[in-house]
Amino acid sequence: MSGSGDSAAFAFVSRWELSAPRQPVWDALVDFNAWPVWWPGLESVIETIHGDAEGIGQKATAVWRGPVGYSLKMAIEAVERVHPDFLRGVATGDVVGEGTWTLGTTGDDWTSIEFDWNVRANRKWMEFLAPVARPLFVSSHDHVMKEGAEGLAKHLSADLRDFSASVE
Repeated sequence: MSGSGDSAAFAFVSRWELSAPRQPVWDALVDFNAWPVWWPGLESVIETIHGDAEGIGQKATAVWRGPVGYSLKMAIEAVERVHPDFLRGVATGDVVGEGTWTLGTTGDDWTSIEFDWNVRANRKWMEFLAPVARPLFVSSHDHVMKEGAEGLAKHLSADLRDFSASVE
């Protein structure tokens, strides 16, 4: 998405590794309503559509706050779930695009998590400032994701062995 030269488009990749089996990690990730309990950057979640028995079609409005004080409001809809390996959702609102969570297991029963977030800023001030504020947006995203990794580890009484974040 960002290869087009659009400074308001981002292809974020975050990788986490937790000392927890994949099933509890999966359970925590699919329980979007509980994310504010363990994810400090998430101010609120309001489920607007419950979704089917597998959670497909679940939709919620979420408000995220970064470390520099601005908030992002978006609707997120679950569009694909492959238990316990893969989640995909689409976002509309202050950012538009999609995110995928991919879970794996390492040889020592740790769970690897990769979150790919391909979005475009959809607020006029963000679009306007993106050419100069892009590093700030990237840093803010990385901070929120690291808080999520640490929060999930604490929530699951697990260790966080690895965290990395990158953007294209």
